Amino acid sequence: MSLSKRFRASSKEQRSSSWAEPLIPQRSGFMTPAGVEVSPDSAIRMSTVYACVRLLGDTISSLPVSAYVRRGRQRISYAATYGEFPAWLDRPNPDASRLEFFEQVLSSLNLHGNAFVLTVRDDMGDVQELYCLDPRAVRIGRQTPDSELYYDVTVGGSTSADGLQSAATSGKTMRLSKKDLMHIPMFRQPGSFYGLGPIAACRMSIGGAAAAEIYAASYFGNAANPGGVIEYTGDLTEEQAADIARDWNMSHTGPYRAGKIGILSGGATFRPLSLNASDAQLLDSRRFGVEEIARLFRVPVSLLGHPVAGAMSFASVEAQNLSFVQHSLRPLLERLEQAFSTLLPEVDGFVKFNLDALLRGTTADRYSAYTTGLREGFLSLNDVRASEDLAPVGSAGDQYRVPLQNIEVEDAKDVGLKLRSEIAGNLIASGYDPDQVAKAVGLPEMTHVGIPMTQSAPAARGASGNEERDSNGEARMIVQVPEPTVNVAAPNVTIEPAMVMLESPVVNVEAPNINVEAPAIQVTNSIERKRVRKTVIRDKDQRIESVIEEFMEDDE
Repeated sequence: MSLSKRFRASSKEQRSSSWAEPLIPQRSGFMTPAGVEVSPDSAIRMSTVYACVRLLGDTISSLPVSAYVRRGRQRISYAATYGEFPAWLDRPNPDASRLEFFEQVLSSLNLHGNAFVLTVRDDMGDVQELYCLDPRAVRIGRQTPDSELYYDVTVGGSTSADGLQSAATSGKTMRLSKKDLMHIPMFRQPGSFYGLGPIAACRMSIGGAAAAEIYAASYFGNAANPGGVIEYTGDLTEEQAADIARDWNMSHTGPYRAGKIGILSGGATFRPLSLNASDAQLLDSRRFGVEEIARLFRVPVSLLGHPVAGAMSFASVEAQNLSFVQHSLRPLLERLEQAFSTLLPEVDGFVKFNLDALLRGTTADRYSAYTTGLREGFLSLNDVRASEDLAPVGSAGDQYRVPLQNIEVEDAKDVGLKLRSEIAGNLIASGYDPDQVAKAVGLPEMTHVGIPMTQSAPAARGASGNEERDSNGEARMIVQVPEPTVNVAAPNVTIEPAMVMLESPVVNVEAPNINVEAPAIQVTNSIERKRVRKTVIRDKDQRIESVIEEFMEDDE
């Protein structure tokens, strides 16, 4: 029989108490000075402890979890790399869903300080099923100081009524290695194999809160009447005294006997001895117990429905919820992610919980986060629709928008073409080859005239000017060339300041007279003026084929 079948069979036979071995051998229950024995089983019966454990378990187990593979700076989905998602991460075993499985892991961590997960693998060594074991059924040991840890798991035993103290009876013990059993400790002290949970570490605080609850229940169970003694003037035997006390308790204790009239004969009187609820500060003690337990589990009291005077404003509650995510949920998530990431066959694979799902109940905050992602360009339209479980809009929805340009998806290619055209124009103006520039920026093939429009415009205007015909009857175009204009920049004259040495503290220095004559610059225009004759050759469609320039002598 395989390990998983043996485990499932034993759990069906002993559904109520399957795991018998105590967490630490020979460890007895701790009786607190308040007179209450504190254990994980007794602590979970307290409303505050149950609320804290349930809140942490429900919040984390309901978060979406995925597997990824790290490739350099990229995070690739595990399903995209291996073709499928790890089945054990969505359905750990046939008896528990993902939500139920992680609830068991988190309750084991918060109550016992340890979580033990049995890993069932196939012949290839890949994980197929996961089972969360009762930590009281596991013993950790090491044969030699330098050897690996081993885990002795007891299956099919029985426990005592409290489920804690007795050793296993008629159970079978199996020794497992770290490959078959994964250990997740809560807080481990140096040199210890086991994790230290809040209940084991703070039994006295929990015991005081439990004693206050028991006192309150007993107070109202006695019809809110204080205890006392019945004084009798004569002598009573032990049997007579027991009969009087029994009759009094049966007639005047309990919530359904409140207000009944009691009769004492023979000179007997009743004298109360205990304090009332106000003197014992019962309400204040119970209120402090709630805050004390919430502090142990690092849970804001606002999430437990416990009002605190002066600390329940909207700003304070919002800050407490943010602190709950940062200081309570995140450490537990890190422990789970690091532990379950080791079960992936990929060395660079990791498991990650998505904390963004906490915004699922706040639609306005969720949409505001999507808007920021779309505007800044790190989320695409299909990414947002996938988060909302909506169908994609096509390949165009996979494009990431440029910041500060909120445009339609269909117009994104036109904006890109405009940007590439501007880049190509700047490169061509700088002297680069137009064909190579078009290929570099990804422009489609198109005809290029070879010269910019700013240079071809004068030739077009000259071609439409006045025409003359020579003696042979050929048409000639006469182009007037304007006189050249020479701009001479004014010279820059730098005058160094005079250096004057002062020997005495009082010196009369006359201001120097400095005459600076401006340089005389003469510009002679020595450009020889000649007439230029331009002949325009046209084809049969009157399109310009070439322009011939000739300098004319003065006698022509």
